[in-house]
Amino acid sequence: MKTYRIRKPKIVVIGGGTGLPVILKGLKDQSADITAIVTVADDGGSSGSLRKSVNISPPGDLRNVLVSLSEMPQVFEDLFQYRFHESDEFLANHSVGNLVIAALSEMKSSTYEAIQILSKIMQVEGAVYPASQKSLTLHATYTDGSTAMGESTIGQNGKQIQRVHVTNTGDDEEPRASRKVVQAIMDADMIVLGPGSLFTSILPNLM
Repeated sequence: MKTYRIRKPKIVVIGGGTGLPVILKGLKDQSADITAIVTVADDGGSSGSLRKSVNISPPGDLRNVLVSLSEMPQVFEDLFQYRFHESDEFLANHSVGNLVIAALSEMKSSTYEAIQILSKIMQVEGAVYPASQKSLTLHATYTDGSTAMGESTIGQNGKQIQRVHVTNTGDDEEPRASRKVVQAIMDADMIVLGPGSLFTSILPNLM
C-alpha cells in the first residue's frame, strides 16, 4: 500500500514593522513552509543608526522576524531582544540582536549571509530574506508636489502621499530584489502582504 506525504503549502509573507512578526507567529504552528521577505528601508532608531555607522541593511525588522520564527529557549530570545537603556550612552537604545546582526554582516560583508547563519543558530522554522541585498532609501511625493526622503520622516508631516519609490542607499544602481526572494515568490502557493503601513512597509517591498 502506497503512502503519500502531504506537501506543506509554501507561504510567502512580505512586509516589515510590527505586523509581519505577528502573522509569522500565527503561521509557524500551521504546518506551512514559510518564507518571510523583510523590508530594508527602515532608517529610524537603532536600525537607522547602525545602517549609517556600519553601512549595513537595517537590522531591526529582520531581528523581529528571526525571533518570531525561532525555536530557541525563551531566555535566548529575551537576550536577543534586550534593548539597552537610554542612560547607557554608547549603547543607548540598541538591542543585542541588532548588534549581533551588524557584527555578522560586517564579518561576512553581507546582511543576507548574516541572516542565513543566524537562522541556523536560532533554529528558525522557515526562510528569512531581506527584500534587497542592499539597504534602500524610501522617497515620497505628496499630492501638493513636495517630496520627502527617509522612511522615518515620510509620515511625520501629515501630508497625503501620492507615490513612493526606492533607491539604493549610497550608490546609483537600480534597486534589485534578491534572486532567492524572486524564486520564493514564483514558487509560492500563497503570498501575504502586510499587515503594516501601506506606504512605508508594504509598497517599499513591492517597489
